[in-house]
Amino acid sequence: MLSMTLKNLVFGLVILCSAGCSSIPFKKIQYVSVSEVQPAAIREQFASTLSQKFQVINTIVFQYKRHKFSAIGYTDIDALQKIFTIACLNHAGIKLFELSGTNNSVKCKFAFEGASFPGNFDKAVANDIKRIYFDCIPDPESKIYKKKKKIVFRQPSGTGVMEYIFAGADNLLVEKRYYKGWRKIWSVFYYEYRRKNGKLYPSGIMLKHHKYNYQLIVRLKEIQT
Repeated sequence: MLSMTLKNLVFGLVILCSAGCSSIPFKKIQYVSVSEVQPAAIREQFASTLSQKFQVINTIVFQYKRHKFSAIGYTDIDALQKIFTIACLNHAGIKLFELSGTNNSVKCKFAFEGASFPGNFDKAVANDIKRIYFDCIPDPESKIYKKKKKIVFRQPSGTGVMEYIFAGADNLLVEKRYYKGWRKIWSVFYYEYRRKNGKLYPSGIMLKHHKYNYQLIVRLKEIQT
């Protein structure tokens, strides 16, 4: 399953880790007025160009306080069926783990014997994959709040509320965030969309889990559709 490109990216990962990560390691969103924008049209346009089934190779940096975990990941996503597979290598090119799952379950296919993973590690990884890649299009019935430079779609999700923020020159999804009550639980930010075969892929993704105070930074390296 793993492409040889993964091993070729190991050296690049070492450079990435030595360079460190800023709070926003991608180009900032250039916000513009949305006064003339029709929210329903923006939703439909994004839904038609967002890829729902693809394979990508990413560099991944997980940060929790002063702790950092880096890897190169191969991710296979079917957002329509809500199925995923992810496999990760460390900086030495050693395969650390491989997980597969659905929206309701996760299975650990492989875990490196020498690696020490915390409890519920597979569930945590699966949840982050789902937060990033699943349910990225707001429902047609979502409530719409049109602000000066943002369009916000808001809808119930599980026991909380999901918000989708569209902004920028192309009016693309720039943030997805989840609330329980008035408390923000997590946010996913999408940067620098890349187009391939008429479909859009964010080149940079940053997930912030506000409740557990950790951050996940994902940099797109290769698209395999």
